Amino acid sequence: MANSRLGMDTKSITEGALMAALTAVLAMAGIYIPPLAPVVMLIWTLPVVVICLRRGMRAGAATMAVAGFVILVIATPTLAIEMLLRSAGPALIIGYGLQRQWKSEHTILFTGIAAFIGLTASFALSFIIMGVDFDGFFSVDPNAIDEIVKMFSDYGFMDQFQMSAPEMADYISAMFVMLKHLFPAILLIAGLSTAFTNFIAANIVLKKLKIPLPPVTKLSTFRLPFGFVFAFILGMGLAVVGGSVLPGIPAAARFGQNIMLVCVACYFFQGLGLIFHFIGKAEPSTRKFWKFSLVLVIFVTFLYFFSIVGFIGVADALFDFRKQGFFAVKK
Repeated sequence: MANSRLGMDTKSITEGALMAALTAVLAMAGIYIPPLAPVVMLIWTLPVVVICLRRGMRAGAATMAVAGFVILVIATPTLAIEMLLRSAGPALIIGYGLQRQWKSEHTILFTGIAAFIGLTASFALSFIIMGVDFDGFFSVDPNAIDEIVKMFSDYGFMDQFQMSAPEMADYISAMFVMLKHLFPAILLIAGLSTAFTNFIAANIVLKKLKIPLPPVTKLSTFRLPFGFVFAFILGMGLAVVGGSVLPGIPAAARFGQNIMLVCVACYFFQGLGLIFHFIGKAEPSTRKFWKFSLVLVIFVTFLYFFSIVGFIGVADALFDFRKQGFFAVKK
């Protein structure tokens, strides 16, 4: 069969064109039908993943490029570029990882890094378009804070938190400052979360399509490399004593806070793995109840649950509750 200048045969080009069209249609549905956006944003690049699996990375990249051009023509250029920056890299990495039979954690890791780079580029583009710098993006108008404080007061939150109006205003300002300092970690966590959800969505959909996939690592057996705990200790040390030990480097404490937040986010999954390990040891008739209870707790108290389970994951790294062996190599 004849090959093109890109080194792809006619069948690959035809299939890629169809998948590019499907990718563009799904993207348009996510843009112009808001109720569908949360679901569509998880699956709109799956046709590109399929092409990567069936025809290779080169065909997948070409398919993504054609779909991006169609989106660019139909949608607003800024929106199209932001979508491509955030999603093109992760889609190609997932497809490449599945084709190369990578372990699930490796695929998610590299996809998360690609998503982080895409999110960073997308925010940088937004800063340029809005004509603001990084500090200006997080600056808050005092009048806006006063409006928020007034709203909290009207709804009775001030009495509930037992805070005065000036205290609440200071608290809100401090929250924006913290958000600015932790923004790199937040972007990285968002990238890893995007990678995880997209990976799960890809596996669910592609299995329904009867496309062969590498085995997925069970959450109940997942654990981070033991050496990762030293990154957590470093981050915690810098966050707690960085300001006093390195007074001339105020960024040291903020750097430690970012490391610590990312580590807790990663250990959250190890903590979940430990919970699923013990759920698996429960009576078969009660497992559905425990899983439903877990989902309910996550939904109701996510922020508290996130922190608690993250530190449970750290404890599992130190004490090996599942008796997997600290340096065990998974086959």
